[in-house]
Amino acid sequence: MVKPRAHGGPPRITSTLLRVYIFLGSGFLILALFFYTNHLIDRLQKETELLSRIFAQFAAGTIMPAARNEAISGVFSEMIADLPFPVIVTDRRGVPWTWHAIPDELNGVSVRVEDVSFSDFQDTDPENPASAPMKEVISLAARMDRTNAPIPFFDPRSGILVGKVHYGDPPVVSTLRLLPFIQAALVAIFILLGYLGYRGMKEGEQRSIWIGMAKETAHQLGTPISSLMGWLHLLRTRTAETESESVVLTREELDMLIGEMEQDVSRLNKIAYRFSNIGSLPTLKSQDLNPIIHEVLEYLRKRVEGGGKHIHVIEDLREIPQIRVNKELIQWVIENLFRNSVDALAEREGGTIRIATGYNRLGRTVKVTLSDDGRGMSPSDMKRAFYPGFSTKRRGWGLGLPLSRRIVEDYHGGRMMIEKSQKNRGTQISITLPA
Repeated sequence: MVKPRAHGGPPRITSTLLRVYIFLGSGFLILALFFYTNHLIDRLQKETELLSRIFAQFAAGTIMPAARNEAISGVFSEMIADLPFPVIVTDRRGVPWTWHAIPDELNGVSVRVEDVSFSDFQDTDPENPASAPMKEVISLAARMDRTNAPIPFFDPRSGILVGKVHYGDPPVVSTLRLLPFIQAALVAIFILLGYLGYRGMKEGEQRSIWIGMAKETAHQLGTPISSLMGWLHLLRTRTAETESESVVLTREELDMLIGEMEQDVSRLNKIAYRFSNIGSLPTLKSQDLNPIIHEVLEYLRKRVEGGGKHIHVIEDLREIPQIRVNKELIQWVIENLFRNSVDALAEREGGTIRIATGYNRLGRTVKVTLSDDGRGMSPSDMKRAFYPGFSTKRRGWGLGLPLSRRIVEDYHGGRMMIEKSQKNRGTQISITLPA
């Protein structure tokens, strides 16, 4: 199905709808070619019939004086030799007396005009021809008549029937009749190859997504688990007995440790909630976005600073109206973008990450902008950044941005885009949500 976007962006076409479009387009193409080919065949057949009638009229005017006028006889011979389709001229009895553009042999019998004597013509009974060549030509004329009605011609002086012109379709007509079927076969082969290629791409994409989901799950779980292990190590160290005395935690230190561990456990619950919502429609509630962003930044800031990275985080959260969002999923998006920025700053051993919010009164939209001064992306990388499986990181799996975009656009009716990025100058990504 086509899912509308809130800010005038183009609709997203699902793979099912794409297949429907391809099928309908191919069917329309085949029908168009079929009707156009039939139109050409009809025109050729009408032209053939017209030429046959002209030839019949000419034959009627020349057959009687032809024996006495060599010039007219020569014109007649040239005319029949130039006809672009098979022709058999019979007399009033139905016996062929000349023909053109038919095979030299029919059923193994030579049927060239020059091989048939005048006595064969004169003595032939059209109902039971004794001459093998004449028999084959008469049979061919009958087959032609089933496709195109023969054209009679009459003596212009007496009006008596002189003979008939039997004609077949030009060779190109037979080729054109096969053309729609050839075209349909080619289109079918093209669709089949396209489908196989598309299915291969989809299977590869699905494999990338499953691998990415597994790694993303491990990545998401890694931070709180590592943090919990750190707190447990600290707790074990502070309560270990030494040779001289026992070191006991104070109440304040114990409360601090419990609070931090509770945050990490809560974080694990959030991660489980996020992954459980993939593939289902989340619940949206009207909320202030700024506290949601601040909460996730506070959690991430501690982990970044605790890791010894020289990263400065700037929050520019301005007054904005409440919007309908799912808190857990929006925080997931912010985390993905934040982690990407942290990774982009890793090669420079530090830098600045800036998160800003603002309200567009004219468009009634809330905009979240996250920028950094890290390694940036090339123009080609920007075009592929949202493709599942694509990543510029050595150990990346290319799922963070595609998942984030799906959360923003499919679940919240917003829009997510890379506004600008330049090598070694940083990247700026924006999220626009309806207010």
